[in-house]
Amino acid sequence: MKRLTGKYALTFIVAVICLLLCACMWQFGTKAVLICAIAGVCLTAYSYFSFKVFSGFSFADYKLRRFTKKLKKQLKEASTVYIMGHVFSDLDSIGASYGLYYALRQKYNVKMVANKQNTLARTLIDFLRFSDQDLKIYDYSEIKDTVDKNSLLIVVDTHRPVIMDYRELYDRIDRVIIIDHHRQSQDFVDQTVARYMKSSASSACEIITLIIRLLGIDKPTTVAATALLSGIMLDTKNFVMNTGPNTFRCAAFLRQNRADPVLIKKMFSESVEVCKRKYDIVSQVELFENFAIAKTSIEDQFTRIATAQAADELLAINGVVASFVMCPSGEDINISARSFGDVDVQKIMARLGGGGHKTASACQITSNDFQLVEKRLRAAISEYLNR
Repeated sequence: MKRLTGKYALTFIVAVICLLLCACMWQFGTKAVLICAIAGVCLTAYSYFSFKVFSGFSFADYKLRRFTKKLKKQLKEASTVYIMGHVFSDLDSIGASYGLYYALRQKYNVKMVANKQNTLARTLIDFLRFSDQDLKIYDYSEIKDTVDKNSLLIVVDTHRPVIMDYRELYDRIDRVIIIDHHRQSQDFVDQTVARYMKSSASSACEIITLIIRLLGIDKPTTVAATALLSGIMLDTKNFVMNTGPNTFRCAAFLRQNRADPVLIKKMFSESVEVCKRKYDIVSQVELFENFAIAKTSIEDQFTRIATAQAADELLAINGVVASFVMCPSGEDINISARSFGDVDVQKIMARLGGGGHKTASACQITSNDFQLVEKRLRAAISEYLNR
């Protein structure tokens, strides 16, 4: 006999209680029993169809429920749905894109769009393409001729046009939906048909996990669960930073659906070149007050990953409350900022035109003069300390 779990167990318990109440009503006559039976049937049906509320998914707040309804409406009216993340996509961007793609592809014409060359999630992309034979990740050049007036673009893990993976796609589509967990920046997308932005969420993958539950998907595949959990683990630094009750509830749900944390840990592994570059950056650190500042002038395929990891590594220095690492990117200089939360690095990066989270943020400055950029960074830190 199949073990009763979840909504079936709850429904069974409610039904038994209602039958016992009906039995107790015989002494009051047939009319009382009939009224009790009708009430019992209604209560049993309600407990069955509203199980998600009782089972803990009432933590999907009202705004998210309302957003999901708007999302469904827009999906029905769309000829093609494109899902895209941010430039130099990471595990959270790709994981959230795939999670939403998986949830929608059975009912809608959905295309996942990402730059497969300039990405920090190469291991996840390879895993998805190997494990899901039906998946195709498109470059902009492959889908630009399919865009029409009824197309819908869903952007995950960013709300800033300047750092979207393909700005050209955003510029061509009028109907845009934003799903993001970063604080709102000045250059945000203001023309949207719907958007859900919650800075208290740990990651875009956490939000997408809630959405797919609201869409009625109770058992995602191992591939989808692993992709979503990888984004949560990345943005929380393995459940240390930016975590809340929902973070662990979502992680538990994904783990119940066979998400593979060992495989995700392997996705975090780094090459010898990245490791060398990271510690080369760390070895050049300078302290400004209790802030660690480091930089590298080398620009190659390892720099982006090494810079982000070096920023995390610098927080391990005793007394350091925040870290900043600069690296070149074409005609610009990128700054990755990290903290444990005592310092709001998002406010510092916002002074330089960037954005992000309280504990993880970044900005991009059009300049190739490291001394000038560092001077501006130190000035922004001083303004923050003297505010």
